[in-house]
Amino acid sequence: MYPTLIGEGAWALPSYFTMLMIGFFVGAMLLRHEAMCRGWSPVRIIDLSFVLFVAAIVGARVAHVLFDGFLMDYVHLCTDPAQLAKTLPGGGMCQTSAQCLSAQNAGHDIGAVCQEGVCIPERDCFRVLMFWAGGLTYYGGFILALVTAWFFARRMKWPFLELSDMAAPAIALGLAFGRLGCFLASCCFGKLTNMPWGVHFPVHSDAWKHHREHFYEALQAQHAHTGEWMSLAVHPTQLYELFGALAIFAFLWFYRRKRLAYPGQSIAFLLIAYGILRFIIEFFRDDERGGYILSTSQWISLPLIILGVVIAWPKRKMTQAPSGCEAKKSIDN
Repeated sequence: MYPTLIGEGAWALPSYFTMLMIGFFVGAMLLRHEAMCRGWSPVRIIDLSFVLFVAAIVGARVAHVLFDGFLMDYVHLCTDPAQLAKTLPGGGMCQTSAQCLSAQNAGHDIGAVCQEGVCIPERDCFRVLMFWAGGLTYYGGFILALVTAWFFARRMKWPFLELSDMAAPAIALGLAFGRLGCFLASCCFGKLTNMPWGVHFPVHSDAWKHHREHFYEALQAQHAHTGEWMSLAVHPTQLYELFGALAIFAFLWFYRRKRLAYPGQSIAFLLIAYGILRFIIEFFRDDERGGYILSTSQWISLPLIILGVVIAWPKRKMTQAPSGCEAKKSIDN
């Protein structure tokens, strides 16, 4: 795929982070549109959008480091990189550092040296902070952004559920852009499949490295047959989630926001629909993630689904609340 749009090394523009930025911009414009339709201050909404973007990035990065199983990798990368030593594909011993760089890092800005036949990454105490290079967990960002929005709404004296309804379509669309970035970056890949829509990711992608480590013989057999190195065919779980998020966005934007029966209906639908979608898709993913019995994301999906039901269930008989451009009541001047 295309993990880097343009540039090389430290000057590279990652596809994943670029898609995140585009998703943030489009989502902020949608939220601003809804704010103006409801009589809310568009300036305050843009302020909120930037605050939520920062909160989402911080939450997503912290969740990745703490719950995706990479905490000690980041610790060792700073304190003792030898703990992360690896052999070449198939268990071969390296002879030069160039072999390590080619096999492990695909020419990216992570250095590696060959010592005593194994590849050792160069010490990097700041790798944990490099969120733009990948390593963001969506649920971590979503939860911290949700908490931040609640405090912001309370400070501005805005009704939180109405704010959540305004933001729900933008969240779903932003998620779709994020998953497109995942697909371009070749991360968050699925399990092996024989389905005709199975995807082969390029050499040095996360999927290829994973298969090189766990299915090396099958990878070699495929190389002998096709004449090129690429991952085995996997479920395009990024696209599954992308299309699911687009469907949720379409429902919320073109139907639900014009027919809200009570405050909180849109955010409740988003919590339930995306929670179910994510719970199911996790069964098809094969990238390294944390969790016990279920993945971390599945454990988080369950309480979020319940929260959505709690928001929705008692409100079914409430009178209709204003929504979209039909609502002109000024809440903030």
